[in-house]
Amino acid sequence: MIKKIIINAADKTYRSKVTLFMACAACSLPFSPAIAAPASGETRTTINQSVVVTKNADLFFGDFVPGGSNSVFRLNPRNGNLNQRSGDAIAIGGTPTAASFTASGTPLLRVRISSGQNRIFIVRDGGTERMRVNRFRFDGRRNRSLNAAGEVTYRVGGQLRVGPNQVPGTYRGTFAVNIDYF
Repeated sequence: MIKKIIINAADKTYRSKVTLFMACAACSLPFSPAIAAPASGETRTTINQSVVVTKNADLFFGDFVPGGSNSVFRLNPRNGNLNQRSGDAIAIGGTPTAASFTASGTPLLRVRISSGQNRIFIVRDGGTERMRVNRFRFDGRRNRSLNAAGEVTYRVGGQLRVGPNQVPGTYRGTFAVNIDYF
């Protein structure tokens, strides 16, 4: 910190000497010059093939006889079991099947599956009646690694709501899944 020392306004010589002394003292402080050395770096990137998703099987809940109240059935993607959660509709056959999708890509990289929506409505062929399918579930972790061949398979189940006195017919709809690298 530089302090100004003023004896009196007439003594300009003394003030100049003090300022000059302090400036010279600052110049005599230890000083080390900056040393710069050149360096270089490299850059690289790897372009992986895109993830390709193949549908192996559709989600099929089976065949039902409607009851007099809302009935809910859940298809477990791990074991393919169809469980009635509520209501009085009756499952009468067909082979309930979880949807199945295979992701193919760069071996050993990680992928994640997600559902594009949480619920859809399936509509009767030739009509406007519909049923709700929701609670899409996967057969394990959403995040997985592709195997050495660059593949992994996911199974998807869900929940079907059969309405009271649901109109007979075949009901169809579409749901989406996304499988991406992460």
